[in-house]
Amino acid sequence: MSKLRNLAALTVATSLLVSGCSSTDEPSAVEPTATAPSSGSIKTDDVQAALDAMVDAGSVAAVAQVRDGENSWSGAAGLVERGGTEAASADDPVRIASVTKSMVAAVVLQLVDEGKVQLDHQVDELLPGLLPKPVTIRQLLDHTSGIPNYLVGFDSAEQIASRSTDSVTDDELISQALAMPWTTEPGQEFSYSNTNYVLLGRIIAELDGKTIAQSLQDRVFDPLQMTDTTYPTDAAIADDALHGYVVENETYTDVTDFDASIWSSSAAVVSSVADLNTFFRALFDGTLIPQNLIDEMQVVTPTGYGLGLLLGLDACNPGSGELVFGQRGNGFGYRTFALSSPDGERQVSLAWTTAAPTPAMDPLEQPATEALIAGLASTCPA
Repeated sequence: MSKLRNLAALTVATSLLVSGCSSTDEPSAVEPTATAPSSGSIKTDDVQAALDAMVDAGSVAAVAQVRDGENSWSGAAGLVERGGTEAASADDPVRIASVTKSMVAAVVLQLVDEGKVQLDHQVDELLPGLLPKPVTIRQLLDHTSGIPNYLVGFDSAEQIASRSTDSVTDDELISQALAMPWTTEPGQEFSYSNTNYVLLGRIIAELDGKTIAQSLQDRVFDPLQMTDTTYPTDAAIADDALHGYVVENETYTDVTDFDASIWSSSAAVVSSVADLNTFFRALFDGTLIPQNLIDEMQVVTPTGYGLGLLLGLDACNPGSGELVFGQRGNGFGYRTFALSSPDGERQVSLAWTTAAPTPAMDPLEQPATEALIAGLASTCPA
């Protein structure tokens, strides 16, 4: 099966298409540069300068790791905590938000490989009576289900902070979504919804006989030795985690401690940039799922979304149509990019710890895009 479906329908042929997990999620276009380093070794100066520029632009911290084959480089700028003295490190965990979706998708595809489910199975076959319309597993994975997004009402720092201690169940999140009008009929078009991945978490629990947190631990985190990665179900986060801030009207609100149940299996995971690169390498080199399912993941719709993945045009040769695959996370006070070559040989993961209430307002968007592109370009062959 071709890795591209109607690529010509992409309206921005030279863009990196990325999406996240806020209530205003839509794919957005980021222009790559045509600049490439002069050799195949990782060129770190531009990447570090881009991280420094992100802090200069207002982020409390910015961290990244770049990998090219067996070579890797990690960099950081800024501080663990605003007003503190401890320097940020690329080893420090962050909330990765919607990058969680790629991990959940990997577990779903492992269950497909084990014969426990098929991509075209309807949700009603697995969770009878839950949905009023026929939706398939594939439609949940690629956001074509039409199911409304439960994550609304977080449009200001005050609204976000006021919900930091709320504990909610998956049933409550799903019920909230189903009380809203459906965005489309199932299968008609792309419409980003975190509810899709809450439902996938429920399906994984049903098929695997354990919580989504335990399935991710057993199937992904432990086998890959992702020791900085956890699936919190409350407000807990590692003591060495970078603090996250919502910035609005030049006021910084610390939202590091935030009950993760609001994210559920759509965006709850805490990880580090190194662990993210470890995950995407293992996802695409055949360690986690076989090649036929990697190919299935990397089939994308005209919106630039596959099965838990986003696509981008590789900064090494943006005019060639060569692709990178990964995910983007838009969290409360944290944002993340992670992209990899299709074969898992080259990766860049980037996280920063200061974000506007909605991605469209984020003053760090352009500096972060430049840092992401610098990371990709740093691995380009001569």
